[in-house]
Formats: sequence, C-alpha cells, structure tokens
Amino acid sequence: MKNTFKLSLAAVLVSSAMAANAGIAITDTETGKFSIGGDVEFDFNFQDREGQENNEFNQSGRILLEFAGERYTDTGHIFQVNVQPLMESSGNVALDDAWFAFGKQDGWNLRMGRFEAFDMFPVGQDTFLEYSGDTANDLYQDGAAYVYQMKEGRGRGSDGQIMYSQSFDNLYLELASMIGDRSVLFGANTFDDPAKVTYHGREVINNKDSVLLRPVVGYQAGNFGIAASMEANLVKDAVIVKNGSEEIDISDRIGYGVTANYTTADWNLIANFAYMDAVDETNMTAGVNALYKGFGLGYIHANNDYENKKITGWAEGKAKVDTVYASYEFADVLQVDDFSIYLGAYYTTVDNQTDRADLFAEDTDKGVRVRFKYFF
Repeated sequence: MKNTFKLSLAAVLVSSAMAANAGIAITDTETGKFSIGGDVEFDFNFQDREGQENNEFNQSGRILLEFAGERYTDTGHIFQVNVQPLMESSGNVALDDAWFAFGKQDGWNLRMGRFEAFDMFPVGQDTFLEYSGDTANDLYQDGAAYVYQMKEGRGRGSDGQIMYSQSFDNLYLELASMIGDRSVLFGANTFDDPAKVTYHGREVINNKDSVLLRPVVGYQAGNFGIAASMEANLVKDAVIVKNGSEEIDISDRIGYGVTANYTTADWNLIANFAYMDAVDETNMTAGVNALYKGFGLGYIHANNDYENKKITGWAEGKAKVDTVYASYEFADVLQVDDFSIYLGAYYTTVDNQTDRADLFAEDTDKGVRVRFKYFF
C-alpha cells in the first residue's frame, strides 16, 4: 500500500499521451486510485464602464491541473489528497485548491488546507459576473457597494482552514473554519489612496489572528434542496480601526444565508438570500437564476445600509446594486465531449442614496464575453 501512488515521470507522461478522455486514471484499484485531470478556460472580454473614457477589450484565462489521490483501508476509511495548480495567461502561476482529508467512506470527513466550502450563493452559469469572485480575500472595498454572498468564511483564504462534514441520508452537515489574518478581507479602497486598505475611511489594522466558523445544514428531498448557514468570527478585536483614540472592532461581523434549488431534466432553478450585520452597516443580497437547456438567466439585488454611530464622518443612507446576467452554452463543440463555448453578458447599476455623492458612484456597467472551456 505504501507504494500505491509512487509513479515515475515517464509513466505519467506515457499515460497522459495515450488517454483521450476527460480525466486520466493513472492507478485505479480496490485499495486506491490516482488521477490527473483539469480544465482549460480562456475568455475574450469586452466591457463598457461608465466614467471611463475607453472601453476595455482583453483576453484572460488559465490552465488548471488537478492531481487527485484516494486510498481505501480494510476498515472502511478513506484518505484523500487534491492539488490544483493554475497557469494563468498573464504569466502568473497560482494555486486553486491544495488539501488533505480523511474519514469514513460514505460517512464523516475531515478536510484541511486550501479549498472552498459549501456554496451558499450559487449564481448558476455565471459566464460573466464581475463581482462573483471565488476567494475570501479582498471582498469588501471602501467606496464600492458590497454584494455580500456568504463567502467571507467559505475558504481559499490566506492562512488555512479546516472543515468537518457528514451526510445522513438526505441531510448534510458541515462545519467549516478559517484561521489567521482576516484583514485581507478588506481590499484597497476605490476613492482615496488605491494602495490604502480602509474601512469607513479608517485604516485597517490586523490586531490578532481570527477564527471564523461557518456551519451549514442542507436537506435534499427529490428534486428540491435547501440549505441554511451562518458565518462569524470568534476572536474579539482581531481586526480594528481607530476612531480618534478609540479602537473599533470591525471583525465583529456575523452573516446569515439561505439557498434553495429545484432541478429537473431540463431546468435548474436557484434562489439565494444573504444578510451581513457589520459595524455601522448591514448588507442584504437576494438573487434568483435559472438554467434551461444551456441558456442561463439571473438577477441579483444588493442593498447596503450605512450608519454613522461607532465610526463617525463616513456616510448615512443606502446604496443599492442591481445586476442582470445571461449566458448560453454551445456544448460538445466539434462533437468533442467536454468542449464548450459560452456566450455571456451582464448589466449592472448602482443607486447611491447616501448623504455622500462622492461615494458609490452611480455607474452603469455592462460587458460581454466569449469563453472557451475544455475539461480533460
């Protein structure tokens, strides 16, 4: 068993060259398996942003490789490892997932490393939806309305995470956590110094490491599924700002979310709701999306309500964001399985109802994209 996953480079290259299907099984036995897979994704993008003189036209993309291994024991336990390096068209090399897990087959599982936990705000076939990033870093930015989507404790953070999960027939339970520096949640502001990280105009300070917990309860009954979750930091004064001589704990944030879906042979319908209670602001987001035979359509509404209580001199009132997005998939292009071409578009507006006209610019942005995607 100790030599199950020890493969020479020559064996890997030969197996890769001979395989033409999606996913390459290098070893697959009763005691374990090892596979190499991944996908190619390249986009051609056009964006028209209000307030900018020139439209944007560029190409972006990456190649993802996945190395996955599993080992089974006679006692019914399982050990898993997964690594997903990214080679970006920009020339950068990054990392998607890198995790190790063990547990009981078809039972409990304990995972640690870098990964994403349960998606509490799925947006369907989001071929082009600017703000829906897949990382827990740089989600909040001063000067931009926040589209909160229950992602602050989901994963792929900077300092690691651990998650326990288990299924009981139709019931799914998950308890995910993130640890370390969570000041990275707050990105560079959009209105003052682009290199400065602020919250309500005050510089963000990482005071101590955080511990975020994110429990999820999901239930599937036939074609219908529903899940509820919350996320909160357990460490007091982990991230602070100074309001004069007073230190304000901005890591005191708690979020709630519900997502429901209904799936048939042709339809996939999803509805989401998320709510964040933070220092001097609340963020509510609701969204619906539908997928029918390759055609996707979605709508997201975000409402941010700001107060001047603990941190003075910022803003009062509401900033609202409305976004519509659509996409279409041409599947199995050239009669090749797992090769698709997507057409995507989005249109978004910001309605600034605060007492600060210089914040949350009332821009109307739109864009279109052609995406080429192949799973191997």
